[in-house]
Amino acid sequence: MFVELIETLRCPRPHEEAQLVATASRTEARHILEGVLGCPVCGAEFTIENGVARFGEPGEETWPEKPDAETAMRLAAFLELTDARSFALLCGRWGAHADPIHQLAETQLVLVNPPRTVPVDVAAGVVLTGESVPFAAGAARALALDAPASREFARSAVRAVRAGGRVVGPAALALPEGVTELVRDERMWVGEKTAAPDATPRLVSITKAAR
Repeated sequence: MFVELIETLRCPRPHEEAQLVATASRTEARHILEGVLGCPVCGAEFTIENGVARFGEPGEETWPEKPDAETAMRLAAFLELTDARSFALLCGRWGAHADPIHQLAETQLVLVNPPRTVPVDVAAGVVLTGESVPFAAGAARALALDAPASREFARSAVRAVRAGGRVVGPAALALPEGVTELVRDERMWVGEKTAAPDATPRLVSITKAAR
């Protein structure tokens, strides 16, 4: 877990938001490999083991998926991963494409409940969680949701994305609340998190964005 991500993490328990406090017992190149995250509000503690922050157990196992150059290119383009100062959330099987996406994009990647076969060192952070994505509201630049994603999981994940940020999901996944659909094809849809009332969503075509 990259140390600069710590300030964006939040306790998944139902109370007011507060920045978690990290205690590291083993670090390497500004990454916490072993440590504990503590909540100053409720006193809950969450471990970091082998670089993975453990907030809960994923509901359904994410099946392995081979990294694919075409999928990586589409995700990088649709999520607009061009800002090295921000990070994007890749949920579930999308985490399998983290390495090729990293080769294409400048934005840091955080994997949420990725397949077990994905090495943790391909991303800035790896998080295991249950029904709540433990990031502050508006902290992430973009989000790739996987199916199946419960309504609560999708709601908390979308909440973590900044207004106007891109959200991508498989065609089989219903569009979450707070996301305006821009375009879709037989494989996935591309949306934008609802911005201010006077903001106008930018319409793009999947073909054009993937170039």
